Amino acid sequence: MHEKRGQVCPFILYPKQKIEDIHQCVLENYGKIKYELPFINALCVDIPERKVQTIKTNRRVAMMAEDIQVSKLSMPTQSLRRASYQPAPTMVSKGKGVAIAVIDTGVAPHYDLIRPINRIRAFQDFVNGKNRPYDDDGHGTHVAGIALGNGYASGAKAHQGTAPGADLVALKALDQEGNGNASNILAAMQWIYDNYKHYNIKVVNLSLGIRPSDENQIDPLMLGANELVHAGICVVAAAGNSGPGRKTITSPGTSPLVITVGSCDNRQRVPDFSSRGPTPAGQVKPDVVAPGVDIVSLSSQNLKGYVSQSGTSMSAPYVAGLAACYCAEHPKAHPFEVKRSLLRSALPIKKTDPNAQGCGLL
Repeated sequence: MHEKRGQVCPFILYPKQKIEDIHQCVLENYGKIKYELPFINALCVDIPERKVQTIKTNRRVAMMAEDIQVSKLSMPTQSLRRASYQPAPTMVSKGKGVAIAVIDTGVAPHYDLIRPINRIRAFQDFVNGKNRPYDDDGHGTHVAGIALGNGYASGAKAHQGTAPGADLVALKALDQEGNGNASNILAAMQWIYDNYKHYNIKVVNLSLGIRPSDENQIDPLMLGANELVHAGICVVAAAGNSGPGRKTITSPGTSPLVITVGSCDNRQRVPDFSSRGPTPAGQVKPDVVAPGVDIVSLSSQNLKGYVSQSGTSMSAPYVAGLAACYCAEHPKAHPFEVKRSLLRSALPIKKTDPNAQGCGLL
């Protein structure tokens, strides 16, 4: 069934030729265009329910996909006062000169991101249209800190992310409950596609996902992620928190082009929640696992504070930061080279299925 907004059904529409060929036809006969997505040659449209079947048979329409819900991939939050944890590894460059784009619930101006210099280079809000950085859920801020936090508020290197010198481009596409729609994620991807050269965005982190479904043959998030990779941007995606069953990897982590990250705990075991492969196409996933249990990072409520969260949402930015460091040290590296290098450095976990750990632990 379609997801309904009143009597309107949201779809992602793929024309047979160019967007321009069907743009006016949609406006005059079918409904409202929410976003134009030239990077994947698609339109996000709101179609009156009574006209859905008619537009599906239009000779100018190649395919249509439902604008389905996307959700963050973290477990419940815990407040933190004291904790024992290991500092994240960083490379010599610390990611300096490279930007990481985080599509999530937004980002709060935490001291670890704005002191001693403000590293939030850009903020775009596809939910509420606000101009200044904010995070009404907290997930995006926590994710950003794992990749980019510099430990300024605590004075502790233990609070540093894996790329504490990198810049942040934050795109809010999930709401205050950590939910959104594929169209908002794709709009954020389009913005990155249009602006990645200006901000030197080398890595995109996606700690979000759509549950895999055999019924959805068209996967909009996978198409979008693939186009970013083709443009030369490394895409890192969380594997999902639907384990321990097989074939539970969420999209866009199902894409063979992205780096899909599952979780491990401090005993180097893959927790039950971490999603497992293979993908619907039969590919081994995740590609690697990284720390994802009781991970300390930035609080959106206390701009000098920290909280602990678990989930593959926490594992993905750990790897995204390492990817940014590699890009800083190898400016001309293609995403395939970045992925290959990181996978080679992973350590296999004994007696663990490849579809639970991929190449192993980073």
